[in-house]
Amino acid sequence: MDKLLQAHFLSLYCMVLADGIIEAKELEMLYRIGTENYGLTLEQITEAIKESGTSFVSPQSLEEKIQTLYDMCRIAWADDVIDESETNLLKKYILKMGFQTENADGITSFMLESVKQGKTVSEILSQIQ
Repeated sequence: MDKLLQAHFLSLYCMVLADGIIEAKELEMLYRIGTENYGLTLEQITEAIKESGTSFVSPQSLEEKIQTLYDMCRIAWADDVIDESETNLLKKYILKMGFQTENADGITSFMLESVKQGKTVSEILSQIQ
């Protein structure tokens, strides 16, 4: 697994841990994203999590950034509850990706609401471009 993809999964795993409770539904969503969207095996995902000492590698393109945030929001919504710690973690990653501080709250709300409504990454990208 390349470093960018591994960093992506570590970001998603942080979302699983954000509220301090590891929900089975959130872990299931993490593994589903890995297998369905990236063609990874369960072992590859588990290995990426085990090697979680890797630092964050920010996606470069807007599409990659939105995909990462989208996946994080899917995990946050997996248990049907958005905890403040999940929102704060999402904002932290938005800032790490280089988005403007004054836009972080709006991006967070937009992404969480878009995922809640069942929008796809393509629909989100077409809406913001």
